Amino acid sequence: MASSKGGMQDVSLLEHIAKAQCLNEQDEHTLQSILSSKARNTSPAYLDSDADAELLLNIEFNQAVRVRSLIVQAQDRGPAKLRLRINCSAIDFTNFEDSEDTQVIELKADQISKDGTIKLITLHPTKFNHVNSLHILVESDHDNTRIDALDILGTLVHATKNLSGLAQQAD
Repeated sequence: MASSKGGMQDVSLLEHIAKAQCLNEQDEHTLQSILSSKARNTSPAYLDSDADAELLLNIEFNQAVRVRSLIVQAQDRGPAKLRLRINCSAIDFTNFEDSEDTQVIELKADQISKDGTIKLITLHPTKFNHVNSLHILVESDHDNTRIDALDILGTLVHATKNLSGLAQQAD
């Protein structure tokens, strides 16, 4: 799924994830299980919260990215609110309130992708332009929260140039 914004082509940034961790996930239904293919999950795997409905996703990218939108797929027990932060270090439930949200999204039912339909959750156009890490606190109105698939769409901040064609110059 790619969208165009201002002439730039948005692509899935999942292949640029260097490290992903989720706090309060069940041992058998993890964030890694829905991100491991580096593409939006289409397998039966899903992410499920453990002790309560909150999940804290910490996603580090291997280079700076511009995040433009998210896709969250959930058949039932999906999230009701996403609290997003960027470029934090060592964030967990105990220190999450120590910094400000970059954006808070109160999700409506029509923003959650279901049954193969794709719904983009558009992010603030200027707040996610240089993201090294994305932190998402997922809140729900249910006893626990289930996410079947997650995709992060945007662009790379700096495109790597192919320098292999340059001849080495002698001094």
